[in-house]
Order: sequence, then structure tokens, then C-alpha cells
Amino acid sequence: MKKIFKIGCLGFIALIVLGVIITMFSPKEDKKTATSTTNPSAVATDSTKEKAENTAKEEKKLASIGEELKVGDVVFKVNKMSTAKKIEDGQFLSYSPESEGSVFLIVNVTVKNTGNEMITTDSSYFQLMKGEIKYTPSTLISTSDKFFMYDGINPGLSQTGNVVFEIPENLNDFVLNVQTGFWGTEQGQIELKK
Repeated sequence: MKKIFKIGCLGFIALIVLGVIITMFSPKEDKKTATSTTNPSAVATDSTKEKAENTAKEEKKLASIGEELKVGDVVFKVNKMSTAKKIEDGQFLSYSPESEGSVFLIVNVTVKNTGNEMITTDSSYFQLMKGEIKYTPSTLISTSDKFFMYDGINPGLSQTGNVVFEIPENLNDFVLNVQTGFWGTEQGQIELKK
């Protein structure tokens, strides 16, 4: 009885292995290939639609200084921008750029919560871009209420603050990338042109 059981098990395993081998070596027809041989214009149309949809997803919202930009449940607006060689923060604190030949770019932003729950905002939610070059906010300046630092904003309310970037002195015409949270799942862009 044990011998018959062993032979049966081995036979079953052999059938499975044979099935796998036949499947591996059998000719497969690619669905895309089949479609292209039957109707090439349908493939071109589908491909064009896919490209258009992907472009629309990748395309970020773009606004200008003074315009509101809605990203998810948050509305961003750059009120103004300026450059400075020194930032005074209170009576005793003064900040200067750390690198030679650089200045501070100060971007004054209003962030409004249009959602149903409190949101937080921080300078790290902003990024300055010049083509492929990316600048992160200066963390040096964080002692005043004039700058964003993990501040909570309740629904229907807004907060205005500055985001400071240290940049080379002679650069201008940037794009400010904004995001709704720490992970940056929803993003938009604002042109910063003088």
C-alpha cells in the first residue's frame, strides 16, 4: 500500500513538472502584438491617449506671484519676494549667508487651509528650483513667528510667513515648488519672476 502511494505521489509531481515545462516552451502571443497586427490605428490611438494622460498627471499646477494656487485642500499664494545680505530677527539676532557670494531670497507666502481638518506647514514643504537645480530652505532662521516652523492651521484659516533660501547673488527667475505635507503627495509650482 505504501509503495502504491509513493508511486502515485511521484506520478502527480511528474505531471506538475511536465505541465510547467510545456507551459514554458509553448508559444505565447503578446496582446499588444496581436492588437497591432489586427488594427494598427487602434494601438496608435491608445498610445496617444496614454501619453496625454501621463503628461497631464506629471504636469504640475503653475501660478505667478500674487495668484492663488490650490493644491489639494491647501491654497498657496506668494505675496512678494526680496533679497537680503542680512536678516534681523528681534533685537539681538542677526543672520548672514554662510557662503561667500550668496544672498538670502526671502519669499513671503500665505498658506490657507480649505479642508476639514487642521494641517501643519513648515519651511521644508517648500523648494526653490532653477531648471534642474534645487535649493532647500535655510534652517538657520527659525526663531521668529515670521517663519514657518511646523505650524498648525485650522480649517478656514490662513497663515502668512517667510521662507528663506540661500542662493548665489546674481540668480533670479526661480520656480517655487510647494507641497501639502511632509511626504509631498500633492504638489504645485509658483513662478518667481521679478
